Amino acid sequence: MKKPILVHYYVTNICNARCEFCSIWENKDPNFATPDQVRKNLTDAKKAGAKFVDFTGGEPTLNKDLPELLTIAKELGFITSVTTNTLLFPRMVEKLAGKIDLLHFSLDGDTAQLHDKIRGIESYDKTVAAIPLALKHNLVPDLLFTYTDENIDHFMGVWELARKHKLVVILDPVFSMNEHEIVTEETHAKARKLAKLPGVYLNSAHHEFRKKGSNNIDKPRCHSVESTIVILNNDTLAAPCYHHKETTIPINGKLGEILKSDQYKDLRAMQGRYDFCKGCHINCYMDPSYNYEFDSLMAKTLLSKWKYSFTKYILYRRKWPIVWGKR
Repeated sequence: MKKPILVHYYVTNICNARCEFCSIWENKDPNFATPDQVRKNLTDAKKAGAKFVDFTGGEPTLNKDLPELLTIAKELGFITSVTTNTLLFPRMVEKLAGKIDLLHFSLDGDTAQLHDKIRGIESYDKTVAAIPLALKHNLVPDLLFTYTDENIDHFMGVWELARKHKLVVILDPVFSMNEHEIVTEETHAKARKLAKLPGVYLNSAHHEFRKKGSNNIDKPRCHSVESTIVILNNDTLAAPCYHHKETTIPINGKLGEILKSDQYKDLRAMQGRYDFCKGCHINCYMDPSYNYEFDSLMAKTLLSKWKYSFTKYILYRRKWPIVWGKR
């Protein structure tokens, strides 16, 4: 059995933005992961082999305990990741300092008019202002540009802003949860061209995967259950992924037992094989999945990540992630 790489920990189920390509903000009943739950679950996830934890949501900064959750993760030896729309970032930044290895600020256009339209809130100016604030506290954000047909021609201003602060820009194609491709090939071609600019990261495996028709349920390339432990805000394990919660299992302090159970073995066997997996190409689950088979997709993802690391930690001389506690 191959070990998991990543924990997607959904620390809340609500969001203070209203993004066009997401429906999480429609949740109206808030629920938050607690420090006690996170400590126990991450301890078990670490024993299972996971090395990265992505605290996500919803908007993770809505969970007031996020700094403590990050402290727990670092003490357990995880590399940590947080993506935020930055609305609440300023009030929490001092408590976050030194605890986030991979920080992503969502920025989807080079004008307030476009970015705020996509995000459904007035956040462009707050995100731009959050960049120097983060750097002041030794937090180095990547700018996460989720590209669509609508905004691909508004990338250069974001790139110039990133160059000004010596930051990486992540070009991430918006995805569909099924076989429907919602980005034109013309837009993908523009993204590939933009990815040649210095300081731009695009996982080229995503493009090859989509060109091949994305996930094939008869011969699945998805390893979502094997690669990623998905923990919901209500202390529940979800499979095969967050977006398609076919199975949910209450954890109650027994994550280690669940991961070794016959039920979880059966879930691994079904990853990528459900009817709703046909043509699926969800970036955040395919990205770690590329590491589980020796093929061109693995080669492309490793090469893309090498470029990211070389740019950020060698050219821009940013601090390499440091593990506090157990390894």
